Amino acid sequence: MGNGVILGRFMPPHEGHVALVRTASYLVDQLTIVLSCSLDDPIPAGTRRKWMESLFPDARVVMHCTPKQIRTDSLEWADIIRQLHPEPIHRVIGSEGYLVPLAKALSAQHFILDPMWMAFPANSKDIRKDPYSHWYSLPSHVRPSYQKRLTLVGPESTGKSYMADLLAARFGGPYVPEYGRPYEHYRTAGAYRAEELHFIVDGHVAHRKTLSLAAGPILFEDTDPLLTAVWAEMLLGHSLPELEARIELPEHYLLLDANTPWAEDPLRYYAKQEMRDKFFAKIKAKLDAFSASYTLIHGSFEERESQAIAVVEDMLKNPKGPGYAKQEIR
Repeated sequence: MGNGVILGRFMPPHEGHVALVRTASYLVDQLTIVLSCSLDDPIPAGTRRKWMESLFPDARVVMHCTPKQIRTDSLEWADIIRQLHPEPIHRVIGSEGYLVPLAKALSAQHFILDPMWMAFPANSKDIRKDPYSHWYSLPSHVRPSYQKRLTLVGPESTGKSYMADLLAARFGGPYVPEYGRPYEHYRTAGAYRAEELHFIVDGHVAHRKTLSLAAGPILFEDTDPLLTAVWAEMLLGHSLPELEARIELPEHYLLLDANTPWAEDPLRYYAKQEMRDKFFAKIKAKLDAFSASYTLIHGSFEERESQAIAVVEDMLKNPKGPGYAKQEIR
């Protein structure tokens, strides 16, 4: 079958592009994706290249960037592609009619697949304008770039897990569960060591990266490394600067106050209200020290639920995007 080429901007890639590339992989022995980019693109070329390489590890991804955009229907691309792909090209694959003269100029066979995008009626321009309305047209490896994190923090027995589960059920999950609980359940009894707090951060962050690929526009997170840093102060009596250096702030936190009934649990430590208040004060101080964005959640469980839902609805009003960054011309 020989070598094949796909040309596109992939800004961003969507499920139609995924279907196109996967179909192309059945038509060639080696596939090269040529990514067109320019300095005024709304999504950086490097971001798009990482997306395509993650989505299609068996394909070769090459970029051609210019100060101003070259239309994909320009026959200039024949010379550019020859420079990027000096090996013989046997098939040119895509969904647009302009590929017919391009393939002819490259002495290759054209394959125009689903030109009306009937199988996957997605459009990159529409996705950029309103990614949350087209969420399920975004491939998993692209979603984290458009996703916002909402992290729930607070002392023990304040409803963090319950609230994360509730919000994920209402707005789309899964949510990221607290890794500290299973770690506590299976650890050897005794005083905590500093390295154990790092283990907890390792487990939590790895799980978060995995679940972000499947979650909705808001990634709900039950605790995070910032709260683990506060646990370090409570358990060890001092801070862990190396752990705090690993904190990646989410877009927003929900800080649950300590004025809730205590629920007995063998995995919990600080049942006395004075200790719960101390824990809460340390969390708030840490959020303030990092200039984190947060909302205090308080009152009855019904009131807390209403407050949390209002925060999520507000976050959904302004979608996040990969944004523009100055690019290197190659």
